[in-house]
Amino acid sequence: MNLESIKDEIVKRLKLSKRQVTYIAIAAMALILLIVLNSFENTQPSSEGSDKSIPSADDSYEKSLTAQLEKVISKIDGVGEVSIMLTMEGTSSYVYVQDVEKADFESKSETVIIGNKEALIKSIENPKVKGVLIVCDGGDSPGVRERVINAVSTVLNISSNRVYVTKKN
Repeated sequence: MNLESIKDEIVKRLKLSKRQVTYIAIAAMALILLIVLNSFENTQPSSEGSDKSIPSADDSYEKSLTAQLEKVISKIDGVGEVSIMLTMEGTSSYVYVQDVEKADFESKSETVIIGNKEALIKSIENPKVKGVLIVCDGGDSPGVRERVINAVSTVLNISSNRVYVTKKN
């Protein structure tokens, strides 16, 4: 059986014109090609998110902030050894450079694109600290607790009710 006889059989059984059968065949081949190409794309190792050991920008920011706080708070008189846990609100966000065109009564702004379709970043806004848990040796002393809460709320610019200090076991 050749291709023409298959085409004639389909035309007879489905009561379609030869042109319609040709279009259906082309669409079917295109669909098969898309499925094949998509399967190749999904089997290739992705560089984004495939390696769990690479920290995100949010993780590195939080770890850096935690390390700085632990270093400074441990120097406060009576604190001793300290462990800190931060909770963050949201994630990092990028602010892109905007090209603004002003006309008489209207203005238009577009994100500035450079090179190979990459937007020009103006700044990165880090997530805000939502709360802080501090576990330290001197956490049972009211004086130490007050000094630590005041220091953390001042440094992070958060209210003191978002900071909790407790004694380490």
